[in-house]
Amino acid sequence: MNTLIMYDISCDKKRNKVEKLLSSYGYRVNYSVFEISVPKHQFKKLLQNLIKLTSKEDNVRVYILTKEVLKKSFKLHSNEGIFTDEELYF
Repeated sequence: MNTLIMYDISCDKKRNKVEKLLSSYGYRVNYSVFEISVPKHQFKKLLQNLIKLTSKEDNVRVYILTKEVLKKSFKLHSNEGIFTDEELYF
């Protein structure tokens, strides 16, 4: 499963634990944003651990990235997944 997980957690101790957990599954693309690509069973385990570490006061968002979304995704200033000018107009 390809996911994007982002969080806003005010407690330093809790935030550090979440960062360590997410780092073990994927890579950081921004301070509190991680791209994670793991099999479904590992994703379930990740979510279980994330639920244990966080509470309702924390803001944690998980976006599932489908194959269709990934095909339309790209990183600026790199040669990965670049569209032609015609493709960028919706």
